[in-house]
Amino acid sequence: MGQHTQGPWIVSVDPRYPNEPCIDAVIDGVVWHVALCHNAVGPDDASAEANARLIAAAPELLAALKDALPLLRAEVEKQSAASVGRPAVESVKLSTARSRYAAAISVLAKVDDATPLCSGQPLRGT
Repeated sequence: MGQHTQGPWIVSVDPRYPNEPCIDAVIDGVVWHVALCHNAVGPDDASAEANARLIAAAPELLAALKDALPLLRAEVEKQSAASVGRPAVESVKLSTARSRYAAAISVLAKVDDATPLCSGQPLRGT
């Protein structure tokens, strides 16, 4: 699978579709169209613009999630170590940490079409 178009992405207007926001990437002074957000309900529907802003933030959101992954994993490790010797019932903190880490891995797998490197190591207590 190829890589996504480099960010940052911006919301703009394509003159051919003045009522539908588009997402562009400006790379070395060249504007590349990434996506066009059609109005689902009609020209007064604000969801197309909200969708465009969310899509435009995607490269930064992806980078932030990748940066946070080691911290999420560390929290699982910390909570796993804290629950050693405790009853078999999993603590709420450990369960929450595992859930957050699993959600991050799931999102990255959707984006990268591959499992992130750090998920190849088994988590203690799993």
